[in-house]
Amino acid sequence: MAENRYCDIEAFLDTIPQYAEESGVVRAGALLEELGHPEKTLKIIHVAGSNGKGSVCAYLNRILIQHGFRTGLFTSPHLVDVRERIRIDNEMVSKSDFVQAFDRVHSAAKRLQKKNITLAYFDWLFGMALLLFVQKQADFVILETGLGGRLDATNAVQNPVLSVITTISLEHTAVLGDTLSQIAKEKAGILKQGVSAVYSAKEPEVIHVMEQTAENAGVPVLEGVTPADYQITKNTGKCIDFSLHNGYYKNDCFSLATGAVYQAENCSLALTGAALLQKAGILQLDEGKVRQAVFETCWEGRMEEIEPDIYIDGAHNPEGIEAFIRSARSICGKRPAVLLFSVVKDKNFEQMIGMLAASGVFTHYIIVQMQTKRHLAGESIEELFAKYTSAPLTEFDESFDGYLYGKKLQEEIPDSVLFCTGSLYLAGEIKQKLQNGR
Repeated sequence: MAENRYCDIEAFLDTIPQYAEESGVVRAGALLEELGHPEKTLKIIHVAGSNGKGSVCAYLNRILIQHGFRTGLFTSPHLVDVRERIRIDNEMVSKSDFVQAFDRVHSAAKRLQKKNITLAYFDWLFGMALLLFVQKQADFVILETGLGGRLDATNAVQNPVLSVITTISLEHTAVLGDTLSQIAKEKAGILKQGVSAVYSAKEPEVIHVMEQTAENAGVPVLEGVTPADYQITKNTGKCIDFSLHNGYYKNDCFSLATGAVYQAENCSLALTGAALLQKAGILQLDEGKVRQAVFETCWEGRMEEIEPDIYIDGAHNPEGIEAFIRSARSICGKRPAVLLFSVVKDKNFEQMIGMLAASGVFTHYIIVQMQTKRHLAGESIEELFAKYTSAPLTEFDESFDGYLYGKKLQEEIPDSVLFCTGSLYLAGEIKQKLQNGR
């Protein structure tokens, strides 16, 4: 019975629109009030940014678990199972707990409907997550924003213990603005009075916005992590060693079980965030446990090796693709590489394709069409690749057919590597088929 109800709820949630009237922060604020403000009893770490949010959440989550804390983790999107978005101690919540939380939010949603407030898909899961984190008595909760920051549903939380802002790039420009400064202002909207913050400090315009916003908001400590703070000292293609040097770490060395070079920055943000929590007296860090935690961290769909020499990566905007190319180059070295690619139509896909073609890393390209309504047609992708490269191109209507062809190519070309990128939806489709045995 519970299994049937869970399937019915999953189907119901899939009918709820991604967007609704009013901003996410207004809708979620009304929902939290209906639910009795579950967030007020929780120690919340709030994470925003364009790229790397999920990875930073994963590193922080593992650091806290390693120190014996019970954690609640709320991230998006999911790859295969909607419960991936709501985790306790890094484990998906049970189907029965999911059903119970849904019922409470469903009752609240009906009451809000009478006040002419309609919840969006993300709002439902956000409310369910907070209820479950209270029920399971999480010591710390890590919340990843959905879109932007200032108007995001998660920003209805008024009392976090730490704010984290990862790298910022031009994305969702129709909603967030078409300059880095405008997008940075939206992300910086999560900064709050009395709450320390750490952010990725690279572009001068982003740094200016962060410093100005933090000063106006009354942020007590604002730490910027710059590219000069961390240095990769060794990269085997499977593991990375890097050192971190800032106000909290003195050339301390850490090892990561990944070949994704961008994770050195994400881990540095998480490590600096954890140090800020220690500085505020919220927790006490153990050096050995921190090292072990970051080495054990794995975040699905981010340069994840799903079969020998086959990687999936959720890079879905130009900055993400740039980081993906750097990592792919370091993983394959001089070995030939095959690329399987798809993309949704509201991304800057032509720039992404141009970057991939110009990289010189890939000898073959496989174009696939995803099942999501937002997909870009395979023939459109193929036309753009043909504009930028003369390398062999093969197109498939189904992503997994393309994957099987790519795997066959990878087996035929000696010592080669297959990479799949362009969208987390693509990563999810491939992982789901593999889990189901096709």
